[in-house]
Amino acid sequence: MPDPIKRTEKVHIDELSRKATSTVQWFLENRCQTHPVTHNNELEVFICGEKAFADIAAKIKAAKHSIDLCCWGFDPGMELLRDGGTTWPRGETYGDLLIAAARGNGKDKPMVRVRLLVWYSKIGSAAALSMPGHSHGTNPWRCVSGSNEAGQIGARRSVALIRENLGTLRVAGTPARGTGAVRPHTPESLAAMAREEYCHSWYKAAFAGLLDGITIRTRAGVPASIEQSLASEKYKPGGMGELEAERTGMIRLGTHHQKTLLIDYDYMDGAKAVGYVKGLNSVTDYWDTEDHLIEDPKRERGGEREAGEAVQAEENKKPDAGFKTFKPYRDYACRISGGALASVYANFVRAWSRAGGDIIADDLKTVPSALKRKAMAGTHSSVQIVRTQPEERDKTAKEMYFLATDVAAAATGYLYIENQYFQYQEWAERLVQARKNVMARWKAAGPATGKTKGDMPLLHVFIVIPVPERAQMVPRTYDTLGVLGQQAGMKGQSAMIEKENKRERTGVGRDEMGRPTGAVHNKPTVVEYANGIDKPSIDALEQKYGLKVAVAMLQTSGYDQRRMRYREIYIHSKLLLVDDSFFSLGSANLNQRSMAVDSEINLATNDAKRAADLRRKIWAKLSGGTVDGKSATPAEIAEAFGEWTITMNSNQKRKRNSQPMTGFLLPLEDKRSATVRLG
Repeated sequence: MPDPIKRTEKVHIDELSRKATSTVQWFLENRCQTHPVTHNNELEVFICGEKAFADIAAKIKAAKHSIDLCCWGFDPGMELLRDGGTTWPRGETYGDLLIAAARGNGKDKPMVRVRLLVWYSKIGSAAALSMPGHSHGTNPWRCVSGSNEAGQIGARRSVALIRENLGTLRVAGTPARGTGAVRPHTPESLAAMAREEYCHSWYKAAFAGLLDGITIRTRAGVPASIEQSLASEKYKPGGMGELEAERTGMIRLGTHHQKTLLIDYDYMDGAKAVGYVKGLNSVTDYWDTEDHLIEDPKRERGGEREAGEAVQAEENKKPDAGFKTFKPYRDYACRISGGALASVYANFVRAWSRAGGDIIADDLKTVPSALKRKAMAGTHSSVQIVRTQPEERDKTAKEMYFLATDVAAAATGYLYIENQYFQYQEWAERLVQARKNVMARWKAAGPATGKTKGDMPLLHVFIVIPVPERAQMVPRTYDTLGVLGQQAGMKGQSAMIEKENKRERTGVGRDEMGRPTGAVHNKPTVVEYANGIDKPSIDALEQKYGLKVAVAMLQTSGYDQRRMRYREIYIHSKLLLVDDSFFSLGSANLNQRSMAVDSEINLATNDAKRAADLRRKIWAKLSGGTVDGKSATPAEIAEAFGEWTITMNSNQKRKRNSQPMTGFLLPLEDKRSATVRLG
């Protein structure tokens, strides 16, 4: 049966030269009717929030006609640009930027239509703290009342009101992470209270239609569509024993995870249109610099909340808590101008219309003429926008991941994955099977070429992931890594599985009517499942499949509180890089939620120059300058892989000896275990 992801065609060989030319298929060419590949795009990739949000702020200020913002969460109090201050607001807030854009100034700055589309679930958003002032922080010391006061909403005014009413204040909140207890009136607590009041007032006014020019809509997952999307998955959640919580959670608590921003799409027939596809959320946690300092006053305060999240403690040591600011965060965004914006706009309009019960606008039928400009070789990039959208039965994000993996497996360079999750077993199996197919073809051609299987060049796979954010995510991470023979880093799960396999366990089995059938061996379901996974040894992975894999996590180090300290860099990235030839980034994680449940959007491009530039920048920064891959020849990638693993292991020793690390790389290590799965 032909693979629907891949386009096939007949190629005629020239009779005289006896040659034919073919090209690698990087894009989903069978999906071009609904997901067009455009070739006239200008791209700019931003690493981490500082640069990305600064660029976004500048474009919002320059907007002339429209701003369409689609996000998982929205924090009105988030400062996109941050000065040297230590208390809120340290710069102009997202909420104030949108208010100013919508109002205009009546002169050279016209009023701008702002549409804000946010995922909201009463249960899910409250747990995720994704809408400060609406999902939580809804009981501030005061709140805006009436349209007259709504017109005065502003971060600086909220601070001024706090100062004017010091004598009557009774509570102190921490709006970015929930509401705190009563605290003394310090600059930090007063700023937190002002922030909480500002965010709540902003949302209350926005939902009441009192912020002129700003319209807000929310959307939630559609259980029926999610259930249908999951039906075609190879591995279905909750299908293991009686653990149905995962399946129920996915179906009932699906999110909308897309993060796009589109400015002036049809202004001057698209001549000024610009947009962003991001992994970065519009929430304050995601602001950080590429340096990932151990403490940074420009990050949000409240690090004490992260004591329970510090799961990477050394042996026999407690997690290192007591930080003042949020942990470092890592992610990407890409600015686009060109034809790909039509797909970004279509995604927004369809979602906006569904959220409001509207008929989809007719303006989708016409693409602004400036977005159809002629492509310029060497300047413009080819781009395809891919999505997960259960309501539209769209799983092109998954198809893109699989296609790029197949292409990478057929090559001899590298595959680089930097992702928040590594919990999609079907993807890992796809990579291994693709390499099996390549090795089989190499072996079959051996007699004619004089090459043996040992001559087959290796594919080097670099995986950079955080430890799972919840213990219940450990089993899926273990299973996915196990397919690649890399489960050893999941030390707690490995030890638990080994212990359970050695233990003689008996219980009472029952038939479908609940009648006892006698004693049975009943290991935990996740153990039985893990036992069934073919986990190749490191040697077998290299010799049988021609694969070498390195799995890293990231930490930063620094001298703080009169000692050397180490701290997790939370990897929120969704980056895929292949052979200096292709990359994809956006909102889609490597887990079942992103592939089938939550709405997602990524861009994919075969821009070789930008792919190579990204690889050099990222590898050099993460390794502390020890690795960049040079020109990415097979020999140079092999050398880089060796240096990468040396740097990881050296940093592990340095950390144990309380020494500063070189860069951020460490071998993945997680001492937790779980017998319940929650994806």
